[in-house]
Amino acid sequence: MPNSSDTFKTGERVLFAGDYDCLICKSMGKATRLTLEEQKIFPFCPGCETKDATYRRVGRPAKLAGR
Repeated sequence: MPNSSDTFKTGERVLFAGDYDCLICKSMGKATRLTLEEQKIFPFCPGCETKDATYRRVGRPAKLAGR
């Protein structure tokens, strides 16, 4: 089932290629940004080493930019 929110968890599929920030790192005052390819799986966060990391897309997906 596709994710209907604007955040994504470790183990979910990447819907749009691009840069993603780890929100757990952000809450701890760190900046961890990953560049991910479409259809890959969101990994564990290398910054906070959280197995259940939460990511948010930086900017808008290219497929939705024209809307």
